[in-house]
Amino acid sequence: MKAVSYNSRFLRKRSTVTMVGALMAVVLLAGCGNSTNAPTATSSSSASASEPIHILLSHSEFAYAKQAKEDDIYKKELNRLSGFNVKYDFLGHSDYAQQLSLRFASGDLADLIRTDSVVSTMHSGAVDQGVFLELGPLIDKYAPTLKKKIPAEFWKSPRISKDGKIYGIPVTRGVPADRSIFIRQDWLDKLKMDAPKTLDEYLAFFEAVKKEDMNGNGDPNDEYGLGMFNNIIWTDIFTPAFGVHTNKWSLKNGQLMPDIIDPRMKEAIAFYKQLYDKGYINPNLFVKKEDEQNASIAKGEVGVWGAAVYQYLAGYGKDNAQKTFLNQPNASVSMIAPPQGPRGDKGMALQSDEIYFVWVIPAKTKNPENIIKYLEWAYSSPDADQFFAYGIKGQNFTEENGQIKYDINQPVNVEKNAFQMYQVSLNPREIGFAAPLVLKALPESAKITKGYATSKESLIPNEAKYMPRLESLASHPELNIGAAQGTLFLDMFAKVLTGREPLDTAFDSFVADWKKRGGDAAIKEATEWYNKFSDKR
Repeated sequence: MKAVSYNSRFLRKRSTVTMVGALMAVVLLAGCGNSTNAPTATSSSSASASEPIHILLSHSEFAYAKQAKEDDIYKKELNRLSGFNVKYDFLGHSDYAQQLSLRFASGDLADLIRTDSVVSTMHSGAVDQGVFLELGPLIDKYAPTLKKKIPAEFWKSPRISKDGKIYGIPVTRGVPADRSIFIRQDWLDKLKMDAPKTLDEYLAFFEAVKKEDMNGNGDPNDEYGLGMFNNIIWTDIFTPAFGVHTNKWSLKNGQLMPDIIDPRMKEAIAFYKQLYDKGYINPNLFVKKEDEQNASIAKGEVGVWGAAVYQYLAGYGKDNAQKTFLNQPNASVSMIAPPQGPRGDKGMALQSDEIYFVWVIPAKTKNPENIIKYLEWAYSSPDADQFFAYGIKGQNFTEENGQIKYDINQPVNVEKNAFQMYQVSLNPREIGFAAPLVLKALPESAKITKGYATSKESLIPNEAKYMPRLESLASHPELNIGAAQGTLFLDMFAKVLTGREPLDTAFDSFVADWKKRGGDAAIKEATEWYNKFSDKR
């Protein structure tokens, strides 16, 4: 079996709402409904599975979903299996937040809508204005399997519930963590080195990569131990070794504070400065794009990079590596644990609420019980399990003597990455790449399963994993942390690495500026949320 070509951009992009879209949503939201005059969802005895269920969501940059027509074979098969008449409206991905804001502003909504939270800035005030239907009673009556299969902590998330009432249904990420460190195993073998475990061992590997012509192209100066690109948080594998994380808030002296202003972050930046000065990192990391990073990996210019376990089969697996790596017949890749720092700290992915996105049902929706019944089928039916793992019987897989025969690398599955359509795009439950049925059928299943286990073991505890977006930062994007990293931190990081400013001066100035511009207000808001949230648990 050959390795499948996964979309390498999956789950990297995070939609951000523009101020114009957000303001329009706030100003015009009343047109969608409010707590006093919004029509309540009706419960009709004539409700039928034949009545259309309109679903609005993002195509997530999946090639197949972007071109799928109304009569698409996978949509038709899902409706045949479920007995429901489900119709999909796929919006863009990078501009999904803006488009959804405009939909809420105009009232042009669907029956089931993808959002990031019931209190999202894409539809500010929706819960309070009665725009969303309370779902708890409907779920209890028509979809008890949801409560059985989705852990209780998900339902308590502020992305799902407000004031003790459920207004959303979580779509889960499928696994607790999937972040991993990829390393050129053939380079380790050539250097007669074991996989690095400590910072010193990483430095030793990077130095060896710098000295040797690892890709064998005759140029010993075009390889870098660590490959990084402009999405810094995705390629950051070392800050956790110093006890901090660029996307983390930590409780200190009774206050919830971001790690980006923690003095230990200065130590992490100093380590990156060392890597930069020694030539262990590509010097264009601040402007290098993701596709350029992938090209560098393919050309054999990168020894270590941060990635996700599901990306292993994108071309790094044993069957497809030769198609990915140019003129490197012995190329092979391993997934390894993150490095341990001087005080024993280590980790990779920050513990999250494990919610991919959230389903909401507008209060104006007719026969919402029909939608809930469809979700019950999706969570409880063996036919659903099989479809969301393997697609269509006779097309994507066959069955012999009760045994499923599924090859994810068959043309019917990999053309336009069709497997993404049935494992994710049409899957209302989860990201299906790591579902047990899927993992069992993948090539190198044991290695991939171990990769997910290592990623889970590398999770970093997160006291703010349920914290909603802070209003204090909404108008100050330059102060953001994490995936939507603010320019203030990145500018400081770039100045230090490139030598434009000394570390102590640049970092101390950044911390003072961050607090002054609105950071102190954000810390106050975060601390108040933490205290209130902790009291409720």
